[in-house]
Amino acid sequence: MNIASKSLVLFMLGFFMSGCAGQTSFRMPTVPLLSTDNESAKAINTSRSLLGERRIAETSEFYVPSISAIGFSSVSIQPSKNINQRRLMAMRAAKLDAYRSLTEQIHGIRVEGETTIGEAVLTSDKLAAALNGLIIGARTVKIEPTSNDTYQVELAVSETHINRLVKAYRKGLL
Repeated sequence: MNIASKSLVLFMLGFFMSGCAGQTSFRMPTVPLLSTDNESAKAINTSRSLLGERRIAETSEFYVPSISAIGFSSVSIQPSKNINQRRLMAMRAAKLDAYRSLTEQIHGIRVEGETTIGEAVLTSDKLAAALNGLIIGARTVKIEPTSNDTYQVELAVSETHINRLVKAYRKGLL
């Protein structure tokens, strides 16, 4: 390529590039979000009222905390010769112990006692505890060994399920 053809290519390239220089780049149109102070105050009040409505909708008529319970069981006292079966039985027993604890917390426990005194001496002292209740919606949080011989199970009941139980109790359904 000789010098004349190189200069012609550079001239043409400059000519085409100069045509692009006059054009502006593409921009998104900008619109102010709030144009006046009055609109700003109105928008803030609307946001506050929406947040207030949400807060009222989320507020319960009564405070109900989340409830969790932990149950324990020993592996060695389980009635099996197979160690793996005893471990599974210990996990199941620990889970039932946690359910018992949840039932105590939600429904309460009935305690009955009897004391007999004869000739100013305590002759008999009996104490019995009983519980009865329904647990719905409990979830297993964790199952873990706490030592070589003991398993621990943690159960939890969500606030939604507790609210449902409390409402049913107040209506006399439980």
